[in-house]
Amino acid sequence: MSDHDCTSETSCSAATAPTLASQYSFWLYREEKVEVLNLFIRPMISHDIYDLKVFFNDCSIFQLASVDFSMYYYSFRPKHSYIVVSKHGVLAHASVKQWDFNNNINPSILMLGLVYVRPDHRKFGIGELLTNYVLKVKSNETNHIHANILTKHLPFYIRYGFQASFTLVNLIGKLNEFLNLANINDDDIHLQLFESSDILDIAAYDHQIYPTYRINYFEQLREHTYSIAGYVARSLKTNSILGYVILNFSHAFIKCGPLYAENLNVVLLLLRQCAIDYDGMMLISIPEDNRIGIKMLESKHFKQTEILHRVHTGNQNIFNEKCFQRVWAITDDWLSLI
Repeated sequence: MSDHDCTSETSCSAATAPTLASQYSFWLYREEKVEVLNLFIRPMISHDIYDLKVFFNDCSIFQLASVDFSMYYYSFRPKHSYIVVSKHGVLAHASVKQWDFNNNINPSILMLGLVYVRPDHRKFGIGELLTNYVLKVKSNETNHIHANILTKHLPFYIRYGFQASFTLVNLIGKLNEFLNLANINDDDIHLQLFESSDILDIAAYDHQIYPTYRINYFEQLREHTYSIAGYVARSLKTNSILGYVILNFSHAFIKCGPLYAENLNVVLLLLRQCAIDYDGMMLISIPEDNRIGIKMLESKHFKQTEILHRVHTGNQNIFNEKCFQRVWAITDDWLSLI
């Protein structure tokens, strides 16, 4: 997901600097003055975490969440993080995470993390420079790169060879709308709290929809989130998983997801259990293709907020699109924390 604004108002020339940093000279025109700015793009080091925690104070994503940059960093666990620095300090940040599938069939996939430019240095092309730099450097390792982006940033990624694979619709509403539900069947369904012993079964269930190795994901999620709750729906006859939901809590709302289930009946049972135990505003991100899910939420007076688009390079689409009817709420690593 990116939070930068880019225009073509900037001209720049690149020169290779010693060691790991790349130097760029920018001519910025603002307030009827031309400003020359020397920028350096370099890998982030551990000491930068303290500066970046301050740097992200103005980022709306972190303002709404009960996490800071250090929690994002240690949960997302990026393989590579880059920053743009100048005489004015840190100006921008971008990171990528690598997903390995532990087999010889599927190639590694890089997931672009948070791209952020300091507000007073936006609209000069710095975000575009850094994003293009990261993607170009990492494209030497794999041509499979994924990102979750806002609609206004879609033209930038399409211009650099990305293609859109699916769209997420964010909706927000009152969780207690699911308290009083009629015509739902729980004859063969047992709901239980999510426990660490469920991880292996959930990872196997996820693999049918989302072919990544999820055990480490759930361990990191529980370790780095202040409050987390989850419920698993199992068949009373076979003990097989019929669906599950994970909740995270921020200052503004309850974040719902992942929520995977076999059908609408299981979804409603899980959400009713969430409403019994918790009260508040819930944010849920649902694939646009799941029209049944969106219609269900709209019937509960949920309102649409922003739209997120998944874009990718290469021909590797992480999700099996035929399974979207089983995906009722979705998150991707660090997005699940906020």
